[in-house]
Amino acid sequence: MSNEDSYLVDANLGLYLVADGMGGHAGGAHASAMCADVVNRVVRRGMARVAGLPPEEASQVINEILSASASEASARIFAQAQADRSLQGMGTTLTGILFYGNRGYIVHVGDSRAYLMRSGGARQLTSDHSWLNEQIEAGLLTEEEAQASDLKHIITRSVGFEQLVEADIITVPVSLGDVFLLCSDGMANYVSLDEIARLARDHHYSELPHICTELALDRGGDDNITVVVILACNDYDSRKPMRKLSKTVADTLPSIG
Repeated sequence: MSNEDSYLVDANLGLYLVADGMGGHAGGAHASAMCADVVNRVVRRGMARVAGLPPEEASQVINEILSASASEASARIFAQAQADRSLQGMGTTLTGILFYGNRGYIVHVGDSRAYLMRSGGARQLTSDHSWLNEQIEAGLLTEEEAQASDLKHIITRSVGFEQLVEADIITVPVSLGDVFLLCSDGMANYVSLDEIARLARDHHYSELPHICTELALDRGGDDNITVVVILACNDYDSRKPMRKLSKTVADTLPSIG
């Protein structure tokens, strides 16, 4: 199996993302890698003007930066596909999170996912841009029917398949001890939300990428699997009042082809 996933872990910037490419091996791998690179560069360039801004103004600017990063990645990938016939039709999902202050800012296109584990529970932060999810939201399919469908890979929005794309931007308050999990659909299609919550309760966060990947493979997973797990922590003794969220720590498992 060819690997068309890419991921980014930039702890200094506080940016983490997963991208699942499509359009054949050459196109998909190229699109996801290009997306990760463009998003990283656009965010790094944009964040230079955020320092010193009041919190609410900074939040608005960060949302604009993340939206612009997805738009620029889509335009660049689309332009390259138009210029090279062998890459035509390529595109990629994009699910990333940027940490700044005590907030996480999610940029999302496609059906890769972001989850949050907190206080023993878990919730999905993103909504799939997929045909099946649209049918569920319209009341035409149940969750159980969608899970049994062989149409899981049909997505309705991607980065690069068209020149323009609208990304979902989601802001999440971050608390000490929060664990965020980003993954491609190679994991999400085989590991349920309840199972993610249980695994997070029963295992150290650094073990989750390996455990979730092995679980998906054991259940017949035949797609690329990429999992990035981030723990929100700080530099201070956890027994003292938290003064400031100052860094994040990520554990990743390389994509499995």
